[in-house]
Amino acid sequence: MGLLSIGFSLVFTGCEDRESNPVSIDPASPSAESVRHSLEAAEAYLASGDIDRARSILARLLERASDDPRPMELMARLELTGGLDLRKQGLSDAARRQFAVAHDWYEQALELDQDSGGLHQSAGEVAQLAGRLDLARERYRQASKLLPDNPKPKLCIAQLILEENPAEAEIFLRESLQIEPDEPHALASLALARQRQGAGEEASTLASKALVHAGSSAAVRIAVARVHRIAGRPRESLELLLALPDQVRVGESATEEISRSWDAIGRPLNAGQAWAACFKANAFRTDAWRLALLAAEAMGRADQDIEAASWIEQAIMLDAPESEVEASRSRIAGASQ
Repeated sequence: MGLLSIGFSLVFTGCEDRESNPVSIDPASPSAESVRHSLEAAEAYLASGDIDRARSILARLLERASDDPRPMELMARLELTGGLDLRKQGLSDAARRQFAVAHDWYEQALELDQDSGGLHQSAGEVAQLAGRLDLARERYRQASKLLPDNPKPKLCIAQLILEENPAEAEIFLRESLQIEPDEPHALASLALARQRQGAGEEASTLASKALVHAGSSAAVRIAVARVHRIAGRPRESLELLLALPDQVRVGESATEEISRSWDAIGRPLNAGQAWAACFKANAFRTDAWRLALLAAEAMGRADQDIEAASWIEQAIMLDAPESEVEASRSRIAGASQ
């Protein structure tokens, strides 16, 4: 999801500015009250996890209230829920397809309510999840125009472009921080942007400020750890990362930073052990073979040939694509030369 998918908590409400952009429904219409009750019922079923009943109600609503964007928005959230569940299982391709369906519902809602900044923002977030990055960027820009006092759209744009264009990302991040000066995700993102541009001292100052305001946000701490690692301070990075709660530390985003930091101080065996712990915590995922291959490669860098071979076999047992297995074997062989 981009750089700070590890760092910014997405909220898929799509209607944060709904009061300032009300849906055009005649309150006196005989169907207005029934539409409202149906929407509330669908929302309740969706919240309780009864997707089939929510979908059934929304399907009827879409026929009865075809000029109302709210059923479309709720249908988008329903499909989004399914996509998030698929992603948790490691079904990345299926999740992206589901996110694309959710995004298409948001697009239909926007055809009826172009002035809703909340809809543009949510559509951008789901487009990003679906891999439609150009469209996500455009939706964020529209949300930023419609919600000038909301820092979130600017932050999302910045995080989306930070790797490819840190200077442009910096502009959006500073605009976001003018609205909310102590927003920790924006501060951490700006630290990364400045680090990418060679301003190491300023990046460190921003990273420290982000930590002060991070609260319990593990994502901000992971981002700040990355700043330390890029700046050549992998031990400081590890201090932050190894203090994370166990369930966070074995997540893929944290493990990636932990592994890179161990490698940076010349301890690839520890990197391999980090990926092994990550695999153990995520073995239920259908793409757990990726984690096994990463453990194998780290063990190969540590000259632990037997361990590396064992992890390769584990990946094969989990139906890792042959091309991925061979690529890992090639990297292991290259590391040993």
